[in-house]
Amino acid sequence: MSEEWLRTEVAMCVRMLEVLGLVDFSGHVSCRIPGRERLLINSWGASRHGLGPEDIVESDLDGKPIEAGVILPSEIAIHTSVYHHRPDVHAVAHLHPPVTTALSIAGKAYVPVMHHGGIFHEGVHVHDDCGHVHSPEKGDAIARVLGPRRAMIMRGHGAVVVAESVKAVFFGSVYLEDNAKKLADAYAMGGEPIPLREDEQLASARVWRQNQFDKIWNYYREKSGVTFS
Repeated sequence: MSEEWLRTEVAMCVRMLEVLGLVDFSGHVSCRIPGRERLLINSWGASRHGLGPEDIVESDLDGKPIEAGVILPSEIAIHTSVYHHRPDVHAVAHLHPPVTTALSIAGKAYVPVMHHGGIFHEGVHVHDDCGHVHSPEKGDAIARVLGPRRAMIMRGHGAVVVAESVKAVFFGSVYLEDNAKKLADAYAMGGEPIPLREDEQLASARVWRQNQFDKIWNYYREKSGVTFS
């Protein structure tokens, strides 16, 4: 996949996440550039609502911009730390998903309760610090809470989702919040939500595959109407 196409994918991902309300004026998506110790990410100042491929900028894995004058997201350390800790990860999204975040504020456990929620069968841990991630040390703390899993929650702040590709990180971001919505609805009804059984979690986790990534991506691309000429 060319670097030009990766820039388009990252921009499309951010735009669709903004339409879904999972990022707003802040939030960012990055991907590794194959074969290079660099990443692509949406720039700090570009509006997430009107983002285009030209707003995707390049950084090294220490969080330093490659081009002069480029301003990287102030929480670039989330991305660089995850890439240093997780060589298997090739895309990272930092989101502000409202229901997922609210669950952490309420102190409610995040558990898989719907079919696609099984992709988080390894758990979604909460980082007990809502502060800004403005240093490598704070980024490393995020990466440690994430561990080998697909997502983590920053209490009262947002979430981080990781994957092997941009389309996969979009898929994980959509279902992190979708499962949270159903979980929150169940909590609101009283009693304890019924999580997926272990066998159900493992069975539903099999939806983590390329044809599902493409299906969800294409659906939201058409629904959102986001296109680049």
